[in-house]
Amino acid sequence: MTHPSHSTSTSTSTSTSTSHPELDTPWSPPTHAPFALMPVGVWWDAVRVPYARGWGVIKELGEACGGVVGDPYRSWLYWLVPPGGGEFPARGGVVRLSVACWLPVPAPHRTGPPGPYWAVPYEGLTEPARLGAALSGEAEAAR
Repeated sequence: MTHPSHSTSTSTSTSTSTSHPELDTPWSPPTHAPFALMPVGVWWDAVRVPYARGWGVIKELGEACGGVVGDPYRSWLYWLVPPGGGEFPARGGVVRLSVACWLPVPAPHRTGPPGPYWAVPYEGLTEPARLGAALSGEAEAAR
């Protein structure tokens, strides 16, 4: 079933895989302003993690880390993940955001505060299983 906000494309594609939503529904960060409020749950969901915990997760994920939005005012990091994919238990400050939520998404050139910025520049979404494993590893290391 297609989400109502997704448009149908008439162009042909050479891609044979539909395992990554970004291949089917093109999305890129806003370029018309320093940031834009974007609806969560359309092109991606967001996983909110406290700063202190999140920086270790970024290091653990390394090259497997997709785009991460930083919010310096509230001390959160937001991973962009495929919509509806993966389970993220709401503990240790980790919260999954989806439909009916909005996220301030920075322009590509915003790689530091003030305001929303790319803690990890957007080149794609983070695989939920890898993010979940990194969050579990970080939780176990903190014990």
